[in-house]
Amino acid sequence: MEISIDRPAGFVVPDTSAAAGTLDGAAAAFGMSAIVTILFNTLLAWIKDAFDPLNELMGRVTGHHWITHALIDVILFLVLGIVLTRRGYRISGNMLVLGIIAATVIGGGGLLLWFVLF
Repeated sequence: MEISIDRPAGFVVPDTSAAAGTLDGAAAAFGMSAIVTILFNTLLAWIKDAFDPLNELMGRVTGHHWITHALIDVILFLVLGIVLTRRGYRISGNMLVLGIIAATVIGGGGLLLWFVLF
């Protein structure tokens, strides 16, 4: 005996295959771009604070070194996101979330230690 269940119009059965947790397109590309940009932000803060000529140059470009710093971060995020989108970048949703969390903890911790110790 076979049982038939009528589903309401528009009902979607979730995809439980391995590929269901994979992100592609802009979500994957800009997520990875965020990870790279978060870590780059910390690195740039260390370098410009340790190398006064760079800090002064960045200050002259926009009037304040932190404004230039922010613009560089935004440009990196957008350019890398667009490049990765065009290349068809893919990543597991869970890995992307873990990567963003790890980058935030590492970057934030690195900035905290830098400004506390130096």
